[in-house]
Amino acid sequence: MGIRVNPETLRKQLEMSGQLDFLRYPYHQGIMRNEIPLSIGGGIGQSRTQMAILKKAHLGEVSVTVWPKILTDMSRERNIFILE
Repeated sequence: MGIRVNPETLRKQLEMSGQLDFLRYPYHQGIMRNEIPLSIGGGIGQSRTQMAILKKAHLGEVSVTVWPKILTDMSRERNIFILE
């Protein structure tokens, strides 16, 4: 999984979301000019790799998202600090 766009789909997505002003940013300009790769990996694979390297017990220690309160409470009791 990752981000996969080309200049045409990027423009369409930005138009649909009302964010055409993002075209002024270097990352978006790079895509529009075909200067950077059109596929950037991401997601669970990178997080699992980070977990292994950092010897972490839970995905939430390397990946920020909204976690249920019960999970963060249980983790804190076990000295596992979830990113929020």
